[in-house]
Amino acid sequence: MPATTLKFWENDQGVPVEDFTDEEAQTLSKFVTTIDNNVFAWKIGNDLTPEQIGALLSRYSRTSFTGKKLFLKEFLPNKDRGREFFESWLVDYGDDSIQEMSGGLPVSCEFVSNLAAKEIEESRLGSYIEKSTRYVFFDKTLPNGDFLFYKDPDILNSQYGDDYLNLMKGLFESYVKNMNAMIKYMGDLNPFEAQGFRIGDIVIKISELNKDVEEKYGITETDLRRAYENSVKANALDLMRDYLPMSTLTHVGMNMNARSYEYMTLKMLSSPLAECRWIGKQVFTEMYKLVPSLIKRVPEKHGLSFQEFLRNKNHNSFNMSSEILKDVGLKDVEEQVKLVGYTGKDSENPDEIAQIILTATILYKFSRGHSLTQLIEYAGKLSADERKKLIATYVGDRTNRRYKPGRAFENVEYLFDLNGRVGIFRDIQRHRICTQERQNFTVNLGYNMRKEYKEIGIDDDYENKMRQVVELFNRLHPILPFQSQYVVTFGFNTRWYYKLNARQFFHLCELRTVPGGHPDYRKLVQNMFLKVKELHPIVAEHMKFVDMNDRPLGRLESEIRIAVKKKTLGAK
Repeated sequence: MPATTLKFWENDQGVPVEDFTDEEAQTLSKFVTTIDNNVFAWKIGNDLTPEQIGALLSRYSRTSFTGKKLFLKEFLPNKDRGREFFESWLVDYGDDSIQEMSGGLPVSCEFVSNLAAKEIEESRLGSYIEKSTRYVFFDKTLPNGDFLFYKDPDILNSQYGDDYLNLMKGLFESYVKNMNAMIKYMGDLNPFEAQGFRIGDIVIKISELNKDVEEKYGITETDLRRAYENSVKANALDLMRDYLPMSTLTHVGMNMNARSYEYMTLKMLSSPLAECRWIGKQVFTEMYKLVPSLIKRVPEKHGLSFQEFLRNKNHNSFNMSSEILKDVGLKDVEEQVKLVGYTGKDSENPDEIAQIILTATILYKFSRGHSLTQLIEYAGKLSADERKKLIATYVGDRTNRRYKPGRAFENVEYLFDLNGRVGIFRDIQRHRICTQERQNFTVNLGYNMRKEYKEIGIDDDYENKMRQVVELFNRLHPILPFQSQYVVTFGFNTRWYYKLNARQFFHLCELRTVPGGHPDYRKLVQNMFLKVKELHPIVAEHMKFVDMNDRPLGRLESEIRIAVKKKTLGAK
């Protein structure tokens, strides 16, 4: 029987992860480049349009199904329904997600570790979507009974191989065992009867729901309860993800052009991680079936030379940096958000400098040939009121967070040093246009115990598991500094720097503070906003959609909107 086999590295015997009938395999062969492997490309054509593949890949974020099973189960039976069918997916995942995954050359990397996923997503000029820890419960196991974690050959072949396998199993067992208690706790903390449900332009409690409201909005108590339960579960999953290690297997859908695939593949092939090298080889193999002339340089002379260049450069930089820093202790371990650099830093009035730069670059766009130097000098002579009036006119009447200011705001910049949970980095990394670089994941910055763990009585279990993580990491790191990252859980802190301009800052803050966002990254981004507000009020005052409120059940409002939209679609 045809099957997909998961191989953890190039010469691994592999684990069959799904099988197909001969008829299913024949059908799939028209749409994917391989049925045998967990990395494959999709064949875009008349029977699989960019819009359809965008919708299909967007499903990764909320399902444990593979792309092939999704295709057979949900797409194929409905492919003749066209746009009507995909409207329901647009409601769940939003136009933005599906737009990101439409066009280009789509590839699926399934059953890859979160560590490898972060390496894949380092490539800026691509679009990615992956299985979400918020919507998917990682309780499933492989057909051989193992939990969904990566088995690195270098770790398994070391003296700590058994310790690694036992610890990974223990982390997943605790994650699964304690989930129901967390769901119950979140439900008890936020009872259904006490919730204010925003439906259209009204906010009501369940006791106030009547026939008039039901008829006007097409919403029932069953719909509200389902939205509430989804929100409670999402919050519980958000909190429990601290148990998950970077070895956790996920599915990643990606879309980019051939040139970007070539660079990503070369970078992956030069990685010290066997998993990344194997993924890079598989991506090349599958892309070569579709666009051989556009990616052929990877295994040729120049491609091999470039891989060696990357390998040597990174290896030597790591060794030299490690030697330089070997006796340097850690400072500022507790500070989560530090604004290291910003426009006007050396000035007594950074806001005035930002005003002058914004004013000059706005005038530059609409001038009749004035130089930038001349306009900067002139902007400095204008009054603050004149500058602010021009800037406000340029920003316009923002009635929606998607109405962004123009490129003049790209000339005001910020450099942050961020220190937060690995889980936060995973979310914030998606803003790929920003300049960001992380340190290797480590246990050196510790972890923060969630108060909810204490409330449901799992704090001792969590501390015990994290102690084991620290012990194994510290044994592995001296001999396998890169592979040891697989052990680190999402709850440990990591550092990364984040450089962005004011225009990008609008997008980051107004998106990542929405009520439905993860509480962890909402808090971090709120702190980033406050740092900028203090120094550059001229920027912050136009950021009208930054939500600084605490949202206990942040997903509830969004879940209700989805329910209402689905009802509306069903009535068509």
